[in-house]
Amino acid sequence: MASNKDTVQQYLDRLKKEVTEADQELVNALAQEASKKSALDKKSRWADVLRDLLATITETNRLGMIYLGTLERTRKYNEKSGKNARLCIDAIKILICEAKKLLDCTEVLRGQIKVLTDRIDNKIPDRGANSIMANLNALKTATEDALTAIKDAIKALLGTFHEEEDLWGLLAGEKGLLFQVVGSYKLMTDGKKPDLEDCASCHPQKTPLFPMDDEACDFYTKTKHQYETTLDELKDLQKEVEVVSCKREFAQARKTALDKAYAAAVAAKACDTTPAAAKK
Repeated sequence: MASNKDTVQQYLDRLKKEVTEADQELVNALAQEASKKSALDKKSRWADVLRDLLATITETNRLGMIYLGTLERTRKYNEKSGKNARLCIDAIKILICEAKKLLDCTEVLRGQIKVLTDRIDNKIPDRGANSIMANLNALKTATEDALTAIKDAIKALLGTFHEEEDLWGLLAGEKGLLFQVVGSYKLMTDGKKPDLEDCASCHPQKTPLFPMDDEACDFYTKTKHQYETTLDELKDLQKEVEVVSCKREFAQARKTALDKAYAAAVAAKACDTTPAAAKK
């Protein structure tokens, strides 16, 4: 039959074994908690990076769409200005043609006045202020002045015509402002200007650059999806951290209780052996 001493020792051995197991269980629980917290921290930092990146993309998209709107309005105004410049060129052409006709008619009139003056010059003695010759000379002077004015007008119209052509070229010509505005719009939406040739080193976008929040924009879509997925993973990791933290708290409580029980058992055994030694 086992003695009481053997029973106490067996109890102590069992407690010691459980304390050892509790130590290992706590070590494992702490390691799991640390691992989950580390993963949660990394995932949280990654979520912050994606959040900032998504915010940057969103702001870039907002500014880009404002710029696209400005380009579109500029294109419409430029088309109208180019059309007006073309109409001005056509109108100036008409004015030049009409001025040329008027010049031709005035030159004919000058010739007729000369012929008439030559014919009657020696046949009319009266050369007073109101005489025929005086009126013919006044008409001749007025005609010369008119010819000079018409020539000056044609010269001015020709200068205006060339300037208007230059203006039209700058606005709506082959490489004018309209072409550049349309090219800028294409560059922002398609990633390539119409006048650029394909080459081996060029890699035009297969999806539109703007709007960036369009489903066809793979970069924005992937980033947004990755951010949303990361947020879901964060929630799951948070739950896992709460679970392992709870396990660690239980392991800590169990170890503390076993440490106290073992210490109390060792103290009780010491008290039990002290009287026996005194009797001897």
